[in-house]
Amino acid sequence: MALGAEAVAREAFGEDVRIAHFEQHHPFSVYPEGHWTRWIDKLRHDRLMWLRRRLAREDVYQKMWAQTQPLEFDLAVACGGPNLVSGAAATPQMRLLMHHFNGAFAFRGTPVLDAAVGSGFPLERIPERLSPEDEAFYKTSTGITRAITVREHDACRLYGTIGVEAPVIPCIAIGSGRFFQRFRDEADRSGTPRDERPIIINFQAKGSNTDWDQGVDPAAWMDLVRGVVADLRADGQRVELLCHSLYERKLARQLAPDLPIHFPQTEEEYGHIIANAKVGFVSRIHAGVALAGIGVPSLVVGNDTRIGTTAEMGLPSYFTKKLDRDTVVAEIRRLVSSADAERERLLALRESVIKRYAEVFATCAENQS
Repeated sequence: MALGAEAVAREAFGEDVRIAHFEQHHPFSVYPEGHWTRWIDKLRHDRLMWLRRRLAREDVYQKMWAQTQPLEFDLAVACGGPNLVSGAAATPQMRLLMHHFNGAFAFRGTPVLDAAVGSGFPLERIPERLSPEDEAFYKTSTGITRAITVREHDACRLYGTIGVEAPVIPCIAIGSGRFFQRFRDEADRSGTPRDERPIIINFQAKGSNTDWDQGVDPAAWMDLVRGVVADLRADGQRVELLCHSLYERKLARQLAPDLPIHFPQTEEEYGHIIANAKVGFVSRIHAGVALAGIGVPSLVVGNDTRIGTTAEMGLPSYFTKKLDRDTVVAEIRRLVSSADAERERLLALRESVIKRYAEVFATCAENQS
């Protein structure tokens, strides 16, 4: 998402725009080097919960804002946070993200844009509206921002129940394609015909980080994907596996130990791998979005409303629990046969999304009080 936001910032303000990165999972990075809170960012999020809860209290964070860095920026862009999830009001990390991060920028007079917010609710239990506690939390969080956009329609609908206008724009991460495009161009110049390039599979145990207690059988899912791999290889397709963590690499070896397995460590390595892809079959949403950014279509699976992100881009997006082997194979074959048309469509979508976000960026910066 950060690469996509960078592409939008350059579109909106020019190539020489100065960009600084703050990691949202490290909310205390808004404080100066040497500040005592900085060491908390080095710990796992489940450590020192008593201290995190205390720092998330209103009477504490409001006093601490004066200790932050000056944060003298024309615009602060939060890429998708706080996302809409159940129990946000009671989660210290969410409150720290809102108050010690977004809140700190607003306190320092920097307009905050919350871009590409998504929702994360199990597909069998999508709420009609948020709990009263979470509604209060999100009303406060949106009150901090100058503007907010969402990347799928469940998020838009839920914000609407609390009176917040949040237009749907496909995920800003598709803009990362401008960064990865040079790798795709190199692959095209290499002379390898597109029909000889691999199908990239990103495999997770339950088709997502979790099944949200919806009864996805990990053994059955592995058997299904293993069968899909066999069918694709019988078609004469090359298949390679793309991993985003050590655990995914372990699963990939269990799934198909004889296939090439990629575990990129840098953005450049990631770019070289996806640049050669014909199509994707992925469970990580932003793997599908990154591929879409260079014109590669994917079949996307998942267990929660995040799959609305890729559905908004016109990519086939399915609930893992509702899939069968024949459907997966048929969808991948369809994507292979329409890859050229999809390439043109997705690249046009990328540029359209970048331009729409650039207008939002510019408007928020111009309206700085």
